[in-house]
Amino acid sequence: MNLFSRLKRRISPEIDQAESHRDTPPSAAFETLLPKNSELRHALSEFANYINGLGGSYHRLDFGSGIVVNGEYDMRKYIDNYGIAEDLTGMSVLDIGTSSGFFALESARRGAEVTAIDIWHPGFYDRMREILGLNIRYFQKSIYDLDDSFGKFDVVICGSLLLHLRDIFGAIEKIYSVCKKDAIIATTSIENLPKDDRALCEFIGAKTQSSVGEYWVYWYLNAMALERMLRAAGFSEAHEVGKFVLTSEPGKSGFAEPHVVVKATV
Repeated sequence: MNLFSRLKRRISPEIDQAESHRDTPPSAAFETLLPKNSELRHALSEFANYINGLGGSYHRLDFGSGIVVNGEYDMRKYIDNYGIAEDLTGMSVLDIGTSSGFFALESARRGAEVTAIDIWHPGFYDRMREILGLNIRYFQKSIYDLDDSFGKFDVVICGSLLLHLRDIFGAIEKIYSVCKKDAIIATTSIENLPKDDRALCEFIGAKTQSSVGEYWVYWYLNAMALERMLRAAGFSEAHEVGKFVLTSEPGKSGFAEPHVVVKATV
């Protein structure tokens, strides 16, 4: 059985419901970030067309006025499951594994001072920041290279990354090392039990292919396992804040992946 078939079979009836995501996303997620200058708007449109011509990105980024970067996932449908404060003014946010930057942009839209990291070349981010005029710092860095010398952040967001990491507890310890207040972590979940009565991690160890490239999937967790790991790493509290099925956009790879979101406090 291939990985895609296994993912489809893992969808739990308990969370495969309309309330787990917005069937109709709100209007453009980043409309307030759209440049007022016509030249910059044109530059953003040209940039979006260029990225779409390459096959799009990981996230769908909608800036309104018909300017959309097509992506594998539209996180507007699931953002309510993350428990992110509506107003982040004056707060520092670190987006780990930012990919094409949905959570970095969303945090900036909510008023945060944003830092983002990923292992990819910064070209995408550099151009996006240049056009939008946003003060989002991007560093080409692995989660395993983080420590307190990098700084401490009020909010650390890590979305859909742990499943791709071999050493998940080591990664969680790195998250703790840079967190000043709250960490919000989403990951693929084990949803084949009637209830979460045990802390479970399942090793998948499969290579898969999507519209955004080839990658490895190593781990599925349930909420209890993630909560216990966060507490073991040093967080004083950790609890589930959301569940949803992360589903590829029409015409993309066709994945449907049960997710759990856990919020931890230092």
